[in-house]
Amino acid sequence: MAKGSKYTEEMVVLIEEATQDGPLNLQRCEELASMPIFADAGVTARGIVAKARTLGLPYQKVVRTTKDGRSILRKDELVTRIESATGLTDLDDLSKAGKETLRRLADHLVANVA
Repeated sequence: MAKGSKYTEEMVVLIEEATQDGPLNLQRCEELASMPIFADAGVTARGIVAKARTLGLPYQKVVRTTKDGRSILRKDELVTRIESATGLTDLDDLSKAGKETLRRLADHLVANVA
């Protein structure tokens, strides 16, 4: 038996209306979740994000950064930057190195070689 949605039509309309001024973001979803209609039903901000994405509504993700404000890069992205800067390929073993070491190497190569 299919489980019914805890989102009423009124809730869905409120979520859809919230996207008229631009894509939803976590802050806007937290504002919606604090409304009595959502709070009384136990709907969280993360739940509203999930519902909005299920409905195909635009959502702007939170940009994750490191403690010092730099963007977060995965090791494979750093290795790709190093490969591009040096013209070398198949440097996949570099991904075993420490992330900070890879970041420093990639930054140096991009600044001085490219």
